[in-house]
Amino acid sequence: MTKKIKGIKLNFSNIVFALGILFILIPTTVIGVILIQSSMQTGNVIAGNRFANDLNPAITEDLQNLGKEAMQSVSGVEVVELNLKAATLRLTVTLPAGKDEANYLSLIENSLSKLNEAIPFDTYFNDTDSMKMYDLEVNYVDALDNTKSIYYQVIKNANMDTWRVQNLLVPVNPELAAELLAKLAQTDENSVIPNANGSEESETTEESGDE
Repeated sequence: MTKKIKGIKLNFSNIVFALGILFILIPTTVIGVILIQSSMQTGNVIAGNRFANDLNPAITEDLQNLGKEAMQSVSGVEVVELNLKAATLRLTVTLPAGKDEANYLSLIENSLSKLNEAIPFDTYFNDTDSMKMYDLEVNYVDALDNTKSIYYQVIKNANMDTWRVQNLLVPVNPELAAELLAKLAQTDENSVIPNANGSEESETTEESGDE
């Protein structure tokens, strides 16, 4: 006499219980797999290049040196710093002090013309329909510290038709600059600090004593 195997009855409560287990197991399994993969990749460097398939032709180190030499062929122009980072060729150039604006602008134009001969702007600093190219930034100063009396900056982004020069020591909006300076001076006048007696005095004090 054979025994009959009783089947599992699929009633509503059993179905709800099974679905509840699935709803818990599926996200738990996914999270577990992600955590395991992350732990296995810990310490690995993720390398990438956001300029892949761009910047062609490339500005090589030899080409940078040619550009530097070309600019310095202009009398009075010295390239003191040159670097290429994040697809931007950035130069710092010193000019002789004591010139007027017309002379400085002439030196800037001549040195940029020489740079263009060595590293053609149309080739290296102009985007195409299918490729991103380099940006150019040239800073012209007469001193490398805070004593500089001139500070011209030339920008030629790859999406610009031509380069743009700006005197960074002259405000673009003089009225707004004067208003901000006045507010800053007023803030300085109103700033006070308490003295030892608990009263307030100006931050700037004069030293007194018997000579």
